[in-house]
Formats: sequence, structure tokens, C-alpha cells
Amino acid sequence: MVLEDLRGFFTKQARNFQLVLLKKTGFSFFNMLTRDYVNIYIRLLGANFVQLGLVGSIGGLVNAIIAYPFGSLIDRYSSRKILLMTIAAQALVPLTYFYARDWMWIAVATALSTLAMFCSRGVENVVIANSLKDADRATGFSMVTALSLIPTVFAPIAAGVILTRLGGLTAGNIGILFLIELAGVALIGLYVGLRLEETESLGKRGKSLLQELRAVMSGGPYLKRWLLIDTMSASSFAVMVRFVMVFAVEEKGADPLTLGAMSTVYALVGILSAIPMGKLADRIGRVKTVILIRPLFHISTLILLFTPDPRWIILGWAIRGTFLPSLSILAAYRNELVPPSERGKWMGIRELLRGIFRIPAPILGGILYAQVSPLAPFLFHMFVDVFLRIPLLLTMPKTLEVAKDD
Repeated sequence: MVLEDLRGFFTKQARNFQLVLLKKTGFSFFNMLTRDYVNIYIRLLGANFVQLGLVGSIGGLVNAIIAYPFGSLIDRYSSRKILLMTIAAQALVPLTYFYARDWMWIAVATALSTLAMFCSRGVENVVIANSLKDADRATGFSMVTALSLIPTVFAPIAAGVILTRLGGLTAGNIGILFLIELAGVALIGLYVGLRLEETESLGKRGKSLLQELRAVMSGGPYLKRWLLIDTMSASSFAVMVRFVMVFAVEEKGADPLTLGAMSTVYALVGILSAIPMGKLADRIGRVKTVILIRPLFHISTLILLFTPDPRWIILGWAIRGTFLPSLSILAAYRNELVPPSERGKWMGIRELLRGIFRIPAPILGGILYAQVSPLAPFLFHMFVDVFLRIPLLLTMPKTLEVAKDD
């Protein structure tokens, strides 16, 4: 019955929704071959911890520069044109990483990767949000998350086996993974690009950035509060995220197969929990659901930091598997805060603010890691989340009630 429900939901959607789902599912496999190894690759090319953070800061800078213009493009032009542009950028990312010869060249690859990921995720979320009814939106986003996670169950183990056969964690061996990623992304991107249908724009010609910011800030206290919550969350997460796999390898002694097992169980739990969590969010509310499951993320971090055997981290990443479904619920929630014709610009303003504050965050993480303790970036994120972000989340309204009031 579950499979019948999924098939019925999928077949009644527009072709572009189906193609976005296919793109996310196919790309997720090939992207996941390399994702766990990018920061390890940067370290192998000679970067210290502060330089590793600096590479992450470049991503925040790129986000800040392109966020608002790109959000306006989504509202003013067809999703097909924007998707084709992001597909081309995503295909160039693994090629750029492959040709990097030192950590400074990685800065170029990171900038392109951030650009491609941000633009792709933004336009995909707008297409999905505009294709779903309000009552089904969290379930629909969670379905996309669940199906796109299925290939990632196999990709990390495949990457671990390939690296083990090639001789272990070296820059040259990781480079081969980037070539495999390039071939897969190019083939899927070509198919999706040829079949995408033209769409009409939903919005009107954009206002200036200051006018848009003023409009958002006058939209009600919940919008201002959400921007604060979102920006705070992105910044504190950026402090630690570059160091997760580096910590697992350099502090805990994890090998490629352990890293692969971590990501596999993470994806499996994400798949199994995504649709039930989406249905729960449609029933009891998006914010309440996210707050109920958030402690699991921090439990997984504590397991990473304090267990002596790297095999325990696999259990920690199984517990962390609910993280991606929670992001899908929050994606549905933030799209419900604004009308469909404004979602692109709203995303642009949101990412502009997130990008600005994410510029210094990875450098702060590198300084904390190198000068204070390898534990410090992780504990910093936990403190901000528990004592600042979650209390603010508790004050946010239910979106369906907001829609009625409007």
C-alpha cells in the first residue's frame, strides 16, 4: 500500500516535478561518492585547519554575492532555463576538483561547488513547493528526500571499496572518484535537460534589494524571527561542518570503509524516517516535529566526540539519519511563510543573509579546532542550537494558521 501511494503521488505530478526528483536521485549517488572526502582531500593537498576553514568561507562569500540576484531570476524567468544552468555548473564541479593541484586551487572548486549546489537546491525547492498543495507539502518534500537518499545507501560503501582497492586515502585516489562523479552527473544532466518543459514565471519584475528587504521586514514579526533563526543555524553549523570527517579520520582513526558505513546508515535511517516524519509534520506541525527529533543530532555529535572506538561513530550516524528529513520539513515550512510568486526572492534574501554570516564562520571553526581544541567547533554549534535557536523556534507560528489570518 505504501508503494501504491508513492506511485500514485508521483504519477499525478507534472513532468518537471518528476524530472527534478530523477535529477536529485541520480545526482545524489554520484555526489555522495566524493562528498565525505572533499575536506580530507583539501587536507591531503596541504591545507592546515585555518586554511580549511578559509576554503569554507569562500563558499559563504559566493552565496552572499549570488543569493539575491539568483532568487529574483527564479521568480522572473522559467525554471527550465535556471535548471539547465545549474546542471551545467554541477557537471563542472568534479572536473575542477580533479584538476586542483594544491589547496589554493581548491578555493576555485569550492566556489563553483557552492554556486552549483545553492542554485540547484534553490530552484528545485521552488519547483517542488509550487507543485504541491499546502496540506501535502511536508509529505511531498519528505518523499523527495527519501527517494533521493536511496542511492546514497550504496554510494559511500562503493567509494570506500574503490579507495581501499586503489590503496587508501590519497589525493590521487580521491581524484579518481571525482572523474566517476563527472561521468555520472553529465549523463543524467543531459537526459534531464533534454526533457525539461518550459515554464512561465510567477513573479513580476523585481524591486531593488533594499526595497525587497524592507518588504520582508514589514511582512510580520515571524518573518524577521525566521531570518534570525535561519541565519543563526547556518552560521553555527558552518563553524563545525568542515571538520566532521577530518575529525573522524585524524582524531578517531576512521578508515574509508568506516566512513562509507557511516554515510550508508545515515542514508538508510533518513529513507526510513523521511515519509513518517513528513506525515507527522503535516499532522502536528512542522516546528513541533523538528524540535522533537533535534536532540538526536546532538547525541550523534557526542558519540563522535567522546567514544574511543571509531566503530561507535557508525551508530552515531545512524542516529543522525533523521537530520536530512528534518531539513525537508523546514524547507516546506519556510516556503509556506511567503506566497508562491515571492518564493524565489525570499530564498535570495534568506541566502544573502546566511551567506554573509557564513563567511567568517569556517575560519572561526578552524581557529577553535587548532588553537582551543578539536572538540570546540562541535560544542560551539551545540551551544548555539540548544540555548538560542531552539528557544526561538518555539515562538514560531503554525503556517496554516498564518495562511488563514492572511
